[in-house]
Amino acid sequence: MAVHASEVLEAVIRSASDAIVTADSNGDIMSWNDAAVRMFGHAAEDVVGKSLTVIVPKRFRKAHKVGLTRVVATGETKIVGHTVEVFGHHADGSEFPIELSLSTWTIGDERFFSGIIRDITERVQMAHQIEQSQQRLEAILSSANDAIVSIDQEGAVVLWNEHAAELFGYSEEEMLDEPLAAIIPERFRDGHVTGIERVVGGGERHVIGSTAELAGLHRDGREFPMELSLATWSDGNERLFVGVIRDITERKRAEEALSLANKSLGQKNEQLEGLSAKLAKYLSRQVYDSIFEGRTEVEVQSYRKELTVFFSDLQGFTDLTDRMEAEPLSELLNSYLGEMSHIANECGGTIDKFIGDGIMIFFGDPETHGRKADAIACVRMALQMRKRFMELREAWQSATGGTTLHVRMGINTGFCTVGNFGSEDRLDYTIVGGPVNAASRLESTATADQIQISHETYTLIKDEIYCRPIGEISVKGIAHKLRTYEVIGPLDELAAAEPILAEGHGFHVQLDPTALNDKTAARQALQDALEALGDEVPQ
Repeated sequence: MAVHASEVLEAVIRSASDAIVTADSNGDIMSWNDAAVRMFGHAAEDVVGKSLTVIVPKRFRKAHKVGLTRVVATGETKIVGHTVEVFGHHADGSEFPIELSLSTWTIGDERFFSGIIRDITERVQMAHQIEQSQQRLEAILSSANDAIVSIDQEGAVVLWNEHAAELFGYSEEEMLDEPLAAIIPERFRDGHVTGIERVVGGGERHVIGSTAELAGLHRDGREFPMELSLATWSDGNERLFVGVIRDITERKRAEEALSLANKSLGQKNEQLEGLSAKLAKYLSRQVYDSIFEGRTEVEVQSYRKELTVFFSDLQGFTDLTDRMEAEPLSELLNSYLGEMSHIANECGGTIDKFIGDGIMIFFGDPETHGRKADAIACVRMALQMRKRFMELREAWQSATGGTTLHVRMGINTGFCTVGNFGSEDRLDYTIVGGPVNAASRLESTATADQIQISHETYTLIKDEIYCRPIGEISVKGIAHKLRTYEVIGPLDELAAAEPILAEGHGFHVQLDPTALNDKTAARQALQDALEALGDEVPQ
């Protein structure tokens, strides 16, 4: 059965996704397909026979009528046969962009029109978005403080912003479609080409996705340090690269200046450390640490504090100075003072001063462990010093020509005035007061190799250090007599001493400390014996 052309045409019009509308020479709608219903919101029965202006926005209706009249009257067609973008008017009153392909024909004296209409809202929106994106990109490229450069997989420049022109000295017109090698130092160009080929070929991306420091080449031939952040993407079969480039000349200068400053500072610190180490030799360790740790203010100030004070000197040293040459004598003295200083520091004593062969040390400031612990530490220091002196004396026999030196030590505990004495220009950290004078007198009245202590010190150490009572002595400068004791040694060490055997008319003493079971009973027996003698019993 033959298919009529009109039936085919009708099927095409109904199935078309575009609106297909026909109109007569008066501009009245003759046909209206389903796509037109969907597009404009009017049913066919509502618009067929009515003017096309029903789908033309009001602001364009006058121009529509003028154009229609011209075509009918003269046959002149301006947009017929072309595709134009205009606006359509929806039944709900809204406008939307459309693409119109218009044609016309005549039958006899009658002219007819047909239009194929496509809703291009999404396309227009997309174009608008693309335009906005392009505008944003251009704004970013023009306002960016960094150079932004893009190249294709052949290494030719496809994007070159204003800052790139400022940074490298080439305008956009000069660089577009030109190789990027112009801004790469010659020694790096082969590596640049190799890198592009490797990435395009699917190889490793060494610097892509990270920030690297490289060198750039200006038009005038000078090189400068730059920081490059590189990215890549594919556009179909084409691979593109974009780099954000920052001139880091100033930063490098600042880093170099900082490095030089740090180096200079390091040298200054080394000098200060060396100077500090030298100054430390003129201060006691405790005072030095206290000052450099900020625990002591370097200003004229003093305060009262209970201290244990130590004095010592070498008996016979003055005579030795007349018989020994200055150099070996100085070596001997410095050796002795060095050994004694080491012991004093180990025991926590503050070395006040050296007076020839004499030494003045105190415990309790600037650091203290409590009055009792300070006194015990001082006496234990004296015992260690005496023991070490005995060893040194044996080694000095040949140097001293047979002269035997002896050490004398005096220790006292009491409230002293301690602090910084002097002026704002010159300070001396030391102690003054009666207890200091008393310690000095105890040292000067001690016998050879004796450690003589006051009753005040004895009461603090008697539980740990065994002392023998000497009695009362009168010393110059002190109104009252001093009750004194001779330090023998720590009680825990005396327990392992040799047996004692002594006898005379009216007394007999036999003591073996190693075999003693009841030390308390033994001490009580000795106490009773002392009391029987009628002398004052030491406390």
